[in-house]
Amino acid sequence: MSRRVLICLTVLLTAACAGCSIFGSDAKPRTTPVDAEASKALDETGDLLVAGDNRVFSVNSKTNEAREVLQTEQPVSSLSYTGEHMAITVFQPSDPKASRGFYLRDSRSDSFTMYPTPGFSPKLSYIYGDLMFLASADKTAQKDGDYAKVGIYQLKEHKWVKEWMLPGGIEDITGRGKDLWLVTSNNAATSSNVYKVDLETGEWGKLIAEARRYPLDQVEADSGGELYMMISQRNKTEWSNKIYRWDPQQPYELAHHFVSNTRPYSYAMQALDGKMLIARFDATGAHPDIEKPLSVLDLKTRKQTHLAWDHRPVALDKSGDEFVALGEDGAVAFVKPGEADKPDREMQVPGLRAAKCLAVKR
Repeated sequence: MSRRVLICLTVLLTAACAGCSIFGSDAKPRTTPVDAEASKALDETGDLLVAGDNRVFSVNSKTNEAREVLQTEQPVSSLSYTGEHMAITVFQPSDPKASRGFYLRDSRSDSFTMYPTPGFSPKLSYIYGDLMFLASADKTAQKDGDYAKVGIYQLKEHKWVKEWMLPGGIEDITGRGKDLWLVTSNNAATSSNVYKVDLETGEWGKLIAEARRYPLDQVEADSGGELYMMISQRNKTEWSNKIYRWDPQQPYELAHHFVSNTRPYSYAMQALDGKMLIARFDATGAHPDIEKPLSVLDLKTRKQTHLAWDHRPVALDKSGDEFVALGEDGAVAFVKPGEADKPDREMQVPGLRAAKCLAVKR
């Protein structure tokens, strides 16, 4: 589908819903107080946020200290954390009638404010300055297949500044400054693709000009600006474990830019200064214990080094000159992008036994 057709579709959808947001954002927000110790952890000493289904912790990676800062009514789906804002999105996948939305807290605030989104199940989030991008887990059926809702929210003015829909489902997002990239899944008429969004202008467009039906589901931008895509085992097995590099000079082809086959069981990736950390996780449950569940890939030489770690990695991020991995049991590993055979250091978040989300303070 061409961008022109997509733009027309967006206009039609917006017109059909004249005067009402696709997010259903007319519901009243609610506040949850934050005590002085939690505020200090979030604003001064903490540099990571980690979460399980309903519990959010601020972590000081230098002292290995952690403090619970919020309990949510619905399961956490994503975390975003900067020096000025933090956002925690929540929704219950098994109950579409349950409350859903996002908790926001500005720096030095004495509370979290929960903003309901009755028409939107926020799955992924990214904050740049005072703007937040959100992608929904919901899919809306159209004549040519399912579409997913996305939008840009102004955190100071507390209003939606742009809303639109993209073909397929939103599998993953990554951002560098004002630029954000997202991966969509296949729908009935449109192939899985990567889209770039400028959060300041709201402009967006697809990158793979004539995409084949590769079931992409991960995207990551390296520090140098190169973009990588992964077919992981997050949702599928037959195409899993392949990483590709996007070449702006050849936007019509993907397979010619194959980087690595990360067998077995790739799940997530983070890139930093020419290296990539890959979480090796068998989502089918057939192989719950992989002896070396982390892998560092040199993006230039394509050499991989598998790292031993006695935990199942469920989320990755990067902080300064090192990678951060979150284990399913609340363990946190810090990995230097060298050739070590295990993480540089690790810690355990006290009281967290079913971890799922991680965010490094930007």
